This record gives sequence, structure tokens and C-alpha cells, in this order.
Amino acid sequence: MEARSELVVPLLMQDRLIGVLDLESAVPHAFTLEHERMLSTLGSYVAIALENARLFEEAKENERRMRTELDTAREIQRQLLPTGARGVPGLDLAAGYVPARELGGDFYDFLPYGQGRLGFMLGDVSGKGTAAALYGSLAIGTVREIVVDHACEPACMLALLNQRLLGARLDSRFIAMLFAVYDASTRKLTLANAGGPYPLLVRKGQVQAICLEGVPLGLIPDTAYDETTIDLRPGDVVVFASDGILESESPAQEEFGPERLKEILSAISLRDSAREITELIMAATDGHGGAGIAPHDDRTLVVLRVIDDSSSDFSKLPIIY
Repeated sequence: MEARSELVVPLLMQDRLIGVLDLESAVPHAFTLEHERMLSTLGSYVAIALENARLFEEAKENERRMRTELDTAREIQRQLLPTGARGVPGLDLAAGYVPARELGGDFYDFLPYGQGRLGFMLGDVSGKGTAAALYGSLAIGTVREIVVDHACEPACMLALLNQRLLGARLDSRFIAMLFAVYDASTRKLTLANAGGPYPLLVRKGQVQAICLEGVPLGLIPDTAYDETTIDLRPGDVVVFASDGILESESPAQEEFGPERLKEILSAISLRDSAREITELIMAATDGHGGAGIAPHDDRTLVVLRVIDDSSSDFSKLPIIY
């Protein structure tokens, strides 16, 4: 068809041309001013529809890209957290970690700390999400760096880490953290606390809080930390739990709380491994929260159990895996 009349109306969004409506006719002088007014009115609606469609596609693409990046970041974070440690005579060790979001602000780590000695930490960064996860990764990397040259006792380690975090100058961020060292040759556990929940010692069915306090990391310069040493015995269990365990809420907004945790721990037997104890606590907090209820905080556990072991070879470093 040969066009003998044509009417072109621009599609504008805030003075930005996003297209045109182009009508053609084989009849000469087919279009009038009324046609132009009607097409201009229609054009404004078409322009809005086209812009909304473009924004929707752009949002979907951004969401896809963000999801891919979050999945990658979550996998990297998972790889940073060890599964366990072996080669520590007389020690059964396990950890549990369930982030509330794609990325968690809780973290833990196991560290070779000399012959027959294992260092481990459990931390909780203020806030949630990506920023908290990055800050936690910074803490893990910093501790690993310090340990290479200066594997000092827990109170010293917390003081050094506090100074390094303050040097990073990340405002309104701090970390509550427990740091401990277990010596397999003496069965001594030395620990320091920077604002984390009290660890729990389970011995012969009795549960006792290891009351040790301290200022969270990254708040006050030159903070000194206290430490304590506990003589452990075969059968003893020590549980380090983040506040996400204790503060898990039911649909009625009732917290799981320390008493429920103590009740679980007082009922464990000598046959229960560190892994089984970890799974028992996680399952209990899942049940308390209820099906379909999204947790409001990360849940992290480190559980160690002292076992009878005839080995007396303390010459090797622990193997972290």
C-alpha cells in the first residue's frame, strides 16, 4: 500500500522521547486535528505503559543479577566457615550455622594453635545482611592473619582484634565474640569473652554458665579482656551459642531462652556426640519457632565434648576441614 497520508505522534516521558506512534493511510488528507488530539491523548497512555514495561523488565533483571550475586556470596561465606577439626586427641567437635537471611552476620572458626592445641571463636556482628557478613569475614581474615605470627592467649587475641577493627573505622559496627583455646595435653580450656552469651559447661547432667564478660569488639580503644581457664574432664561438654539460639521466638513471640537450652543439655547422655548435640539444639529451636516462621536472627553453635582417648601424641597441629 502506498501511503498518501501519515500522522506521527511522539511518545514522551518527562520530555524524553521513548518512541512514536505512526499512522499511515492510502487516502489523501485522511487525518484531521481531531485525529491528532485523540492520538496524542492515546500516546501519553502508551508511553506510560511502555515505560512501566521497561522498568519491570529492568527490575526483573536486577533481581536476577542480585540473586546470582547473593548465591555466590553465600557460597563464599559457607566456604570460609570450617566443618570441623581433627587431630586433637580426646576432643569431639561440631558446629552448626543457620543464617536468618541469604548472608549471615554470625561466624565461627577453628584455628591450629600449636602442637595439640586448637583455637576457636564464635562471633556475632551487629546488624544483618551483606554489611554484617562482610564485617564478619574481615574479622575471620584478621584473626587468621594474627595467628600466623602471634598465636597469643584468648584475652590478648581479643585485644589485638579490637584494635584492628577500630583501625578499619567502620562506624556503628561492633562484634560480640568468644575466643577460646583448648590444650589437649592438659585438657585445659582457656577462654575470653567480648560481649557474647556465656558459654555453658555440662558435667554429669549439671549445666553451669561460664560467667565471663567483656566489651564487644570495635567500640572502645585499648580495651583489656579477662580470661579464665577451666580443667575439663572426659564426658564434659562445652556449648558456645550465639544469641540467635537463645532469642529464637515462637509464634507467640516467646523466646527460646537459656532455661530451655539448659533443659536440653541436662538430658544428654555420654553416648551423644558433639554433632548429635548440635542437631538436637537446632531441631529444638526449629520446633520452638514453628513451621513457616522466618527466624529473625542467625543461629550458630560450637559444641565440644571431651572424650577418653589413649593417644598421647600431641606433637601434631590440628587439621581444619
